[in-house]
Amino acid sequence: MKGITFIENAEKRQLEVEVDPLLLEDTFKPELFINYIKTTPHCNFFILKNAISELAGTVNTAREEGKMNMITWRIGEYRDAELSTHASKDHMSIELVITSAYQGDTPSVDEIVDYLHKQGVVRGISRKRINKLINSAIAGVPGSKHGDIVAIGLPPRRGKSSRIIPLVQNALDRVLSPQKVDNDKVDMRDLGEIVCVPAGTAVARRVAPTTGRIGFTVKNHPVNADPGEWHHIKLGRNTHIDKQDDNLIRASVVGLPKFEKFVMNIDDTFVTKGVNVRTGNVHYKGAVIVNGDVTEQMQIIADGDVTVNGFVESALIKAGGDIIITQGATGKMEDGDCQLYADGNVCIQHGQGLDIKTGKNLTVFKQLAYSKVRCKGTITIGNPKKPRGKLFASKLQCAGIVRAGCIGAVSGSSLEIDYSEAYNALCKRFDGVLEMLSALQKNNADHEIKLSEVNNKRIHDSILPKLSTLNSKIESERYLLNWLISVEKELRDAKNMFEETARVLAYQELYPGVTIKLNNRVWKAEKEFLRSRIAYLDKQWKYEPII
Repeated sequence: MKGITFIENAEKRQLEVEVDPLLLEDTFKPELFINYIKTTPHCNFFILKNAISELAGTVNTAREEGKMNMITWRIGEYRDAELSTHASKDHMSIELVITSAYQGDTPSVDEIVDYLHKQGVVRGISRKRINKLINSAIAGVPGSKHGDIVAIGLPPRRGKSSRIIPLVQNALDRVLSPQKVDNDKVDMRDLGEIVCVPAGTAVARRVAPTTGRIGFTVKNHPVNADPGEWHHIKLGRNTHIDKQDDNLIRASVVGLPKFEKFVMNIDDTFVTKGVNVRTGNVHYKGAVIVNGDVTEQMQIIADGDVTVNGFVESALIKAGGDIIITQGATGKMEDGDCQLYADGNVCIQHGQGLDIKTGKNLTVFKQLAYSKVRCKGTITIGNPKKPRGKLFASKLQCAGIVRAGCIGAVSGSSLEIDYSEAYNALCKRFDGVLEMLSALQKNNADHEIKLSEVNNKRIHDSILPKLSTLNSKIESERYLLNWLISVEKELRDAKNMFEETARVLAYQELYPGVTIKLNNRVWKAEKEFLRSRIAYLDKQWKYEPII
């Protein structure tokens, strides 16, 4: 604009303008002048609109009277960035808001920290967030507001409830912990003794709940934590609470301890030096410990764990708990006449020609060959911490991760790992629940509409009891519907988890002849691979090296 000159006065921290009334081409209008300032390098000043209105009156009067004197006027000023804070109701967080400066200064991190201290904020201050907020305010338009949480207190942590801890080991835990012979070495043949506990032995203890962690607000006021709760002791089989210590659990009989799901059970235990034609078959409603071998065509059927401190040859072992064989097991390769069926885990040193069914996990320390396996958990061939065992020439139906050192054989013998049965069973359950849920949702929606229509009508007193019964039935229907929704979600998550955990890991080598299946999705090894992972991703089996 002609006749207008801007003057920045840094000392007075203000913007001035000189106006020559005679050079102006038109009447001085405040709105047009303010818009013009926004297009100049002086747009970052805080504009004094009232001063510009006064300037317009003075300039227009001078033009009318024909005055020639220059008019100097203050129209803008520096304004530093402004700070404000907003605390949450519980004072567990503080939001800092910075209003971007008008040509002025923005405080540094240290200055803002001092400002927060004066506000009483002393805990949980994040310098990183403050610095990020400062940069955002500097880059922002003057007068714009920039906010973020810059201080967070520590919330209290509820104490842990009481829990039961075992004082004696499970037999399976001993087997999975070979005995040390040197500082850095263990003897895989020495798996420790399987020991029965005498009656009266302390086998578990209830640990007191913790008090929790005290928190603090951003102003350093303590926030008390809720202590954990005392949970009732759930006694397992053949156990009782000590008369003098309410938190101590003792064995009521001589037996084999088994701690599972925070419950300690003591199984009545039958101990024998071997199972053969002299002893006959063993059928026992408890745990069985065999300190010797189980010979050909013999049977052991037990409701609890079966532990064999020896070798099993072409025998049948059924256990309601775990099967633990500290040496090995073998059967005729074609007949599969060595049968190991367990509702729990199966753990053996090595196996050949076996028929294994396990409700949980299978662990073979050295080698598994020429066997049939149905496992509802993971399969580990080798030490669970570092699997280096060999798996070949077998058929596996599994539901979890398969881990081994070498999978398959150099000769290319067939090894089939099939996830189809377990996956299809899960899908069948899911589809059944989904069908029931869909039907119930439709019926419930119809019932809710009808009930709403009835409730909106005038009802005779004689019908009220029937209406109450109807309301009760529909409420039960709602409860069933919510339960089915939760079951459907659990099965959907289980289905997704199955696909995520369907994988085969070979920590040393994977040989040709290995086939991995999930229904019609098949992966077959056509060549030898070093350290490999075969995973089910995006509905396909995919190979990737283990680095």
